[in-house]
Amino acid sequence: MSVASARSVFLRVAVLLVAGCAGSGSPASTQLATSQGIAGAGMPITVAPRHALTSQTVHPTYATTSSLVFEADLKSQTVNVYKTGTLKSNPAPIVSFKTKSGCPDGLALDKAGTLYVADECNGNDVEEFPKGSTTEKTDITGISNPSGLIVDKNGTLYVSTYPASIEEFALGSTTPKQVISGQGLTDPFGLALDKSQNLYVADFGAKQVFEIKFGTTTVTALNLQGTVEPLGVAIDQKLGDLWEIDGSGNKINVYKLGSTSPYKTIAGHGFPYAASAQNSFRPNGTVVTSDITSNAVYAFKAGQYAPYATLTNGVGEPISLLIAKP
Repeated sequence: MSVASARSVFLRVAVLLVAGCAGSGSPASTQLATSQGIAGAGMPITVAPRHALTSQTVHPTYATTSSLVFEADLKSQTVNVYKTGTLKSNPAPIVSFKTKSGCPDGLALDKAGTLYVADECNGNDVEEFPKGSTTEKTDITGISNPSGLIVDKNGTLYVSTYPASIEEFALGSTTPKQVISGQGLTDPFGLALDKSQNLYVADFGAKQVFEIKFGTTTVTALNLQGTVEPLGVAIDQKLGDLWEIDGSGNKINVYKLGSTSPYKTIAGHGFPYAASAQNSFRPNGTVVTSDITSNAVYAFKAGQYAPYATLTNGVGEPISLLIAKP
């Protein structure tokens, strides 16, 4: 694993230790073992049912009438929510909230506006927040080190985990309908979907971006040129661009889907970490990326490769992003 990978693990471990979450079975200890080269053999642990938290009353707490940017922040241990239309003015978040264990990571949104947040402490779960609410309503517990999340047009939730697998949950299901592992998957992280609902996986351990065709379990290495440490991936569905966030490569590569050569490389980043494009339900080509050296989120308009906005207000260590209209 590269120095940048070790650094990303260190950042996560440090915060988890402060939060009191690290232990022999915690994601902190698991990823630290990975950074030391210890193999993560074995199948992912069995996923427990979704649990409805019926004792909690859910009320909308932020407006969902416009496109929003969600930022999972490792430093503040919160999910911050911003209005996309105000990014140019570097606004404060319209709301910030903590997950149950305080270690938010991957973010996803479904057609109903439900926000999914991967939470890597203690229970290692994916928590579900109803549209516009900061109160958790449901969770899927017992997931081994969940990180990347995405939801397809049918409501299927994809979760990247460690040990290395992709787990798929049908909408409202209590167990994964499918677990994809092996085939080169080492440390799957960021996830993205194209218009055909094919899944793309940034795997920083394998130094690859993989594709899994919709409805299959076959993992195919894209062998993209110019990649060093793929941490995040996003698909601009308006233009058909694949954005690869290259951590220790200190750059972002942009490819046309189907091409292995980048036609744009965005340099000048210290440690780029995450990316998201306007979601598949209402694609408009806007892409957001993050950098945990500058502790900033950058926004790009469709077809433009210099950011039109830089967001730093309330941003600590932005390890996951989601841009979507609920």
